[in-house]
Amino acid sequence: IISYNEEKNISNLLNSIKRQHLGKFHLKEIIISDDSQDDTPILIKEFIKNNSQFVIRFFHHQERRGASAGWNEIFKEATGDYLVLYDADVILEKQTTYNLVNEFTSEIGLCAGNPQPIEISNIYGRASRFISTWLQNVRKLGITQFMVMGRGLAIRQGLAKEIIISENIIAIDYFLQVKVLELEKKIIYVDNAKIYFKTPKNLQDFLSQVLRANLGHKQLSYFKTTKLSFVDNIRIIFKSFLSDPYGALATLYCYFFIPYYKFRYKTKMSS
Repeated sequence: IISYNEEKNISNLLNSIKRQHLGKFHLKEIIISDDSQDDTPILIKEFIKNNSQFVIRFFHHQERRGASAGWNEIFKEATGDYLVLYDADVILEKQTTYNLVNEFTSEIGLCAGNPQPIEISNIYGRASRFISTWLQNVRKLGITQFMVMGRGLAIRQGLAKEIIISENIIAIDYFLQVKVLELEKKIIYVDNAKIYFKTPKNLQDFLSQVLRANLGHKQLSYFKTTKLSFVDNIRIIFKSFLSDPYGALATLYCYFFIPYYKFRYKTKMSS
């Protein structure tokens, strides 16, 4: 787990991990790389104190280093066979970790989870749900362009040790996908490994996420990945629209403001 000012969320995730049904697998350690300036470290230390049954390694830093540095630290420190990475603001179903790790074979290097939004009462939540449904349908086709999402994934520890994420990388999840494929291992999407995330509360947050993802993929456009065809995209959009017309309209409304937002915040459009 990497965290930055997650005092409202980190306890929920840690308790969610505590409730995981792991079956034949054993949780060797929980590693947290943290740059927070709020009460996140206090809450983590409290959880460590009250849960001595877990080996928890907590690395707190006084200044913000960025997500790349946090993931690199975790890659360096991890000792288990598989490394399961979660955003600090998500909640897991009881079988999520098991479902991610149980899919590994000798050919597979990375298993991608299925992020699903909660709190969909406003227009931005409806738009987030529609996009998540669209992405889910794309991933089921096995198209690597949008296969991996950073909210939850599992990677072989041996592969993680060979990867160093540079500071300027925006879409770290997609970068991991690129590197795993370059190391000649397969990636797969695990539909029943559900990771729940909170939806944006306003238009700026929603568009910030959309544009950041778009910039991250453009940054790695040199990589020849399996791309979604125009025909498949139209078919999936139509299918998603029929299942959630209100979500489709909410998405169209939000996307209408993208040109204005890109112009207004063009000086901030970077990693």
